[in-house]
Amino acid sequence: MKILFAGLSVGFLVLAVGCQNQPANRQMKDAAITAAVKAKLAADVRLATLTNVAVTTESGNVSLRGEVETEEQKRQCEEIARSTDGVARVLNDLKVISKAPSVEANFIDSTGKLVGKATLSEESGGGVRIQLNLNGLRAGVHGIHIHEIGECKEPDFKSAGKHFNPSGKHHGADNPQGSHAGDLGNIEVSQNGSVETKLQAPEVTLGVGPNSLLRPGGTAIIIHARRDDQKSDPSGDSGEPIACGVIQTAPEYPAVTQTRK
Repeated sequence: MKILFAGLSVGFLVLAVGCQNQPANRQMKDAAITAAVKAKLAADVRLATLTNVAVTTESGNVSLRGEVETEEQKRQCEEIARSTDGVARVLNDLKVISKAPSVEANFIDSTGKLVGKATLSEESGGGVRIQLNLNGLRAGVHGIHIHEIGECKEPDFKSAGKHFNPSGKHHGADNPQGSHAGDLGNIEVSQNGSVETKLQAPEVTLGVGPNSLLRPGGTAIIIHARRDDQKSDPSGDSGEPIACGVIQTAPEYPAVTQTRK
């Protein structure tokens, strides 16, 4: 009898240890599946632009969460996960968030020398964000505006036309009848001649429409010699242009409303 009880005790002990090891083994398998899916996603050149995809695995069931740029990328991620060894099922919770369009404007000064660039990106809530990275400018505060023609002929940049103003308003945020869609306020250039800053242009777009900066003929950004007073027509008493950058043309967009004369 003692031998029988001892044998039963050993059997129960082995069974208990085996049951305890099952969750640990499952976790190890799930971790291996997660790592394998992540590696395959990272290795696929079609998905090279993705940076926000999270992969988790529970009992062989893979969950995909995060953001992709297209429905095709969403499908590709799921396809890759399904093809991974050990995957039982794929829950695809990826959200398609279209990449905001962006363009650049390369700036020259009145002598034609390159002095930096601006990167313009569409904001998800509307408007355009402008990242400026410039050097070789006069130190101080300078008015800055978007102009209606994409041409920068030095030295005076008059080829860029008037301010971008499809609504026909007056100039300046402090003008009760303003402001132009292209009014960007002021920037401050440091003593070493450089400026790195972000500006918001809430009334313009890089998409289709009358306020598109990618209109036929293009648009441009001009920096002026002095501070913009934010109220005086036509350009806030900001002086002569000292730098200009062309925003590239996209011929497929319709022409905008004529700007105010």
